[in-house]
Formats: sequence, structure tokens, C-alpha cells
Amino acid sequence: MLLLIVLALRRQIRFAPWLMLALLLFEILAINGLIAVNGAASNPFNAILLVPLVLGFMLLPYTHATVVLLLSILAQLTQLALLSEHSHHGQMLGHYYAMVGSFVLTAALMAVLVAYFRVLLFRSEKTVNTLREKQLRDEQLLAIGTAAAQLSHDVATPVQSIRLLLEEVLEQQPQSDLILCLEQQFQRIEQHLLNWREVADDVREKRLHAYSIQELWSSLQQLMHVARPESVIDWQLVDDNRTALIHADRTILPALTSIIINACEAASLAQHSAVRISASQSNKSWSIKIINEGEALSKETLAALGSRVTPSTKGHGIGAVLSNATLEKFAGEVNWQQQGKHIITTINLPVQEPSPDA
Repeated sequence: MLLLIVLALRRQIRFAPWLMLALLLFEILAINGLIAVNGAASNPFNAILLVPLVLGFMLLPYTHATVVLLLSILAQLTQLALLSEHSHHGQMLGHYYAMVGSFVLTAALMAVLVAYFRVLLFRSEKTVNTLREKQLRDEQLLAIGTAAAQLSHDVATPVQSIRLLLEEVLEQQPQSDLILCLEQQFQRIEQHLLNWREVADDVREKRLHAYSIQELWSSLQQLMHVARPESVIDWQLVDDNRTALIHADRTILPALTSIIINACEAASLAQHSAVRISASQSNKSWSIKIINEGEALSKETLAALGSRVTPSTKGHGIGAVLSNATLEKFAGEVNWQQQGKHIITTINLPVQEPSPDA
């Protein structure tokens, strides 16, 4: 039976908790029976009863392990009661009491220690799994960033060629409405490439900027007006603190905008395009709450949002992963919850008051 438990520890076979409990209880009763007819509590081999106790607290839920502990103590007390009835030698009876008392104390101490180390092991495994997931996410982000950098590099040359061609066309047809419209759209492409270079410089040089809350709020509204002009967004800025600052690089605006765009897309798919965005400051933190209607998501999907790329027919959550990683870099966090038909996205960013010398 102990061999089977050792195999279970090595994960070569699996036991249901109730089956493992039954095996341990049977072993406790069997060993106590053998010890009872061979000296009872005076038998020095009663220490072997600590083995199923340790195994129980290592392998079983705590409620099941507690049953193992109580049965082990009860079996020893039963032996002591039987010895008290049949033994009339005071010195030996005191020895029996001492043996049972030491076993009870040792069993309780072992149970507490094993449970404590089991909790530590669980926390360590959880930390390792979190670091492993974070490493996997960072590797995915690195691959995405490398592809984006290569794309911008490849696009730069044809953009310059198109600029030269546009200048020639504008010299020949300066009043053409179509060409002027094309020129405006192309200026947007050039501006995006310029912004990309500035963002890359900030990231490479670890250069941070002090953004005021009002500046970030206004920039978000302007960017969303350009990116999703058809979306209905209700902006509500509560407790506007014009002195509080958020220290971040230029990637913070694309990260926040991406989350809001995802909310707008989810609302449009649900045929309810209205999105409510409110912001407030409390406890040295600036909180943005985004509420939109969307399709029901499972708890597993909500927990995976922002932490890893999740398969989906409408995308892979890359934007959420990028945004979450970016905000975590500035000690921020993003949480997704679902209440009925509404998806609530909460963004928290730390704020600082400007120094008196500034």
C-alpha cells in the first residue's frame, strides 16, 4: 500500500482523494491493531503511524488529512484506555501515558509543519507558473515588436517614394480635389511613422514624460475622435486634479486607446455602440472605468485577457496583451469584469504630485 502511495507521489498513478483516504485509514487501523497485540503504547514501533499522517497532509485535502490525524490520535487513546483497564502497575501506566502524549504532540506538530510547507510549495509553484506565463507573453511581445519594427522599416522606403511622386503630381495638378485628399491621408501615414520613431526612441532610451491627467484625458478624446469617429462615447471626468502627474513614455496613449477601441468594437458587435468612460482619482491612483455591452465571456477568458494571446474568431487578444504589458511597465494594471450584458474594464495608474521645486 505504501508502494502505491509512493507511486502516486511520483505521479505514475492517480488516486481519487476518497480512495487515498480509505487506504490511509485502513493502514492506521491495521498498524494500530498489530501494535495493540504487541505491547500497545509501549511498543517503540508506534512511530510508524506518523508515516500515513505525513502522507495524508501531503496528498489529501486538508479536511481529509484532518480525519487521518484525528483517527491516529483516537486509535492511540483507545489503546491507552485498554491498557489502563488491564494494567495495575503505576510506573508502567505512567510510561504508557507519556508514550501516547508524545505521539499526540508529535503528530500535531508534524501535521502543522507539513501543512505549512505544503502552503509554501503551493505558493512557489504559483509564482513559478506566473513567471512562466509572463515569460511566454514577453516572448510573444518581442516577436510582435520585431515584426512591427521590420514592417515600419520596410514601409519607410515606399513612403518616401510616394511622397516624391505626390509632390510631382501636386506641381502638375495643384487644384485637384482627389490629389489633395490623397495628400491629407498620406500626411497621416507619415505622422504615424514619425510617432512610431518617437515611441521607439522613448523605449530605447527609457525616457519618461510627466503627463497631467487633463492632458491624457484630452489626448484620448482626440485620438478616439480620429480613430473611431462613428462610435458614441460618453466621457465623464470626475475629480479633475490638474496638478497630479503620471510618469510614462509615449506608449501609454496607444495602450489606453487600444483598450477603448476594443470596447467600441465589442459594443458595435452587440449592436449597441454607446460606450461610457469615466475617470477619477483616489489614493494616489488614477482610475479609468470603461463600460460597454458585449457578448458573454467565460471566467477563463476574462482571466486570460491581457495575460496571454487567446484564440478567437474575431482576433487573438494581441491588443489587450500589448496594452496590459505596457501599463504594467508603468506600475499600472488592467482588470476585466462582466456584469450581465456589460463588460467593465478598469485601468489603474499611479499618480504623483509635482515636487515643490518643479
